[in-house]
Amino acid sequence: MHRFSTNPNAGGVGRAEHISLESEPAESRAAPNPSRPLVQYALSKGGRGVTTCVSILPDHFVSVATQRGGSADELHTIDLRFVEPRPFAIRKVPWNYMYVAIGVTLLTVVTTAICIQWPSIGQRIGGGLTAAALGAFAIACYTMCYYLTTESLLFLSTHGRARVITIAGRLGTIRRAQACAADLVARIKIAQKQFKQTRQAYLRDEMREHARLYEQRVFPEEHYNEAKRRILRAHE
Repeated sequence: MHRFSTNPNAGGVGRAEHISLESEPAESRAAPNPSRPLVQYALSKGGRGVTTCVSILPDHFVSVATQRGGSADELHTIDLRFVEPRPFAIRKVPWNYMYVAIGVTLLTVVTTAICIQWPSIGQRIGGGLTAAALGAFAIACYTMCYYLTTESLLFLSTHGRARVITIAGRLGTIRRAQACAADLVARIKIAQKQFKQTRQAYLRDEMREHARLYEQRVFPEEHYNEAKRRILRAHE
């Protein structure tokens, strides 16, 4: 990947600066070995038979595997040097179910009050059976809201801002993943402190890391292209 920029000099003649991120020789680090983790965290996705396994590997790598029924369906490794040591927590709530549940709850309360205060009117609207049916429907809506609520803990790449580590599941995932996230943050800081590089060398290697993750289908092409643009802008 190359980028050209032109800046005027004292004589008014443009100067072209050529920046190469991929033509430099690659580093000679050993490939990560997911079969020999130092520490491993297994995070269930809330009774759906899906587990996210986060394994801390030697030489400052981490692997993330999604297991269904005991077999790994997806597996990718990440170089911790290029991960931002600050996770983002996201919670998605199906508010349509919540709003319906609240509305039906209020209607249940009103129906019950009518049946108690004005029995004759309550009989016309079905009495206790109507209140019970409304209450059951409200409980079903609350249950669906709880079941469909999801939480995610995300780690982004340093300059590309791409999602490189995602721990997702049902309500409670963020709380269950706190120990794993704290360990990842600590190891990311150690990795970035141990490997001292110039800014250009770091950005070049981060570009390579994004290309490797894209080949592993960690993120789609549009996210990869946007990450490359962000890394190139970091050179300016």
